[in-house]
Amino acid sequence: MGNALLPSEKYRVASGPRNNNNLLPFTLLCSLFFLWAVANNFNDILLPQFQEAFTLNNFQAGLIQSSFYFGYFIIPIPAGILMKKLNYKSEMITGLMFYAAGAALFWPAAQTMNYSLFLAGLFIIAAGLGCLETAANPFVTVLGPEESGHFRINFAQTFNSFGAIIAVVFGQNFILSHVPHQPPAVLDSMTPEALACYRHSLVMAVQTPYMLVVAVVLTVALLILLTPFPPIHSESGDEKPGGFLHATRRLLGYRHWRWAVMAQFCYVGAQTACWSYLIRYGVEEVAQMTPDFAANYLTATMVCFFVGRFSGTWLIRRFAPQNVLAACALAAMLTCLIAAAGGQRGLMALTLCSLFMSIQYPTIFSLGIRKLGHDTKYGASIIVMTIVGGGIVTPVMGYVSDAAGAIAPAELIPALCFGVIFFFARFRCGVKPEAGVAAVSH
Repeated sequence: MGNALLPSEKYRVASGPRNNNNLLPFTLLCSLFFLWAVANNFNDILLPQFQEAFTLNNFQAGLIQSSFYFGYFIIPIPAGILMKKLNYKSEMITGLMFYAAGAALFWPAAQTMNYSLFLAGLFIIAAGLGCLETAANPFVTVLGPEESGHFRINFAQTFNSFGAIIAVVFGQNFILSHVPHQPPAVLDSMTPEALACYRHSLVMAVQTPYMLVVAVVLTVALLILLTPFPPIHSESGDEKPGGFLHATRRLLGYRHWRWAVMAQFCYVGAQTACWSYLIRYGVEEVAQMTPDFAANYLTATMVCFFVGRFSGTWLIRRFAPQNVLAACALAAMLTCLIAAAGGQRGLMALTLCSLFMSIQYPTIFSLGIRKLGHDTKYGASIIVMTIVGGGIVTPVMGYVSDAAGAIAPAELIPALCFGVIFFFARFRCGVKPEAGVAAVSH
């Protein structure tokens, strides 16, 4: 079918998109989508676990996500510069090394019950994931024709959804259920020594799962190191002038890219906030629900996300991606508004919300990097940086819930975020080439 072009950029892979030589690299790319979903969704298990172990309020627990997602904010620009100097493969291996190093810190952190060390480990993991996403998201679009780029990135993201399900089920059974959570009345009756031992046992439950993660991540890194990846080179050797600052100035001339940055910030913030407090929502809003039972709804959420990713990928092949995105954003906003009313119905709506979240991240990403030319790598890096939204919106939602005295009213925060995404998809995702040309000429 000819050379495979990176969307909006004159890049090509030496071998054709249907060449079997691309099958193993594409499979390894899909494994990266799986692995960063595991890290992201383990956080939703850690949040209620650490909230009880370290006696945190909702705002303090939300800082778990802040520590994690600020790693995403800091690393993508250095990662984009590294890709300019080296290549995608080097960036992936670097990201996996950071991932493994951060996860390995969970062993001493649990031994010493050091919350700050846990946060440092999460930050390092996120730095590694920032490298992986900066490399893998645009690279996966290379292994096929330009017109199917939306489909290809959504297909790869189905492995992200599968990783989310595995992470929640695994975390529920080996972290949350490892030491049964006790009701406040039982905790109040414990001696200080017994209470300290109980809380330490909650923290120790994370050791083995994270050591397994280290082993898997290092194995994938070795496979990527040993696997030949198709080279990517420009069909026209000319590069645009300047480095990151010049590229940013040109990027700001693209209205669709600017709005994609905002939309992606809102999406990751809304998704992270909804998932992080779902267990807390179930415990608060449904009588006699325990954290380990509420985790079943988190599992159901991931299943909805997985189903939505498959169905959304099918829809994107048949309808304009921006129209599918607009419909999903509107539906997600409505489910959050229902959840804001609280109760069992609200919990069901919040669980269903993930069905409509599923295609939003990759579709915003692919719409945002269209027609960016040689600035695609920097444009992609900055869009990945907006994942910091998860570390900002989540504690904001926790603060609102603490102020309101309940988690349900705080669901208005993600509802607002989905409203911004709807506006982007409906009115602001169209490429305006003349704006980009004007920006370059300044």
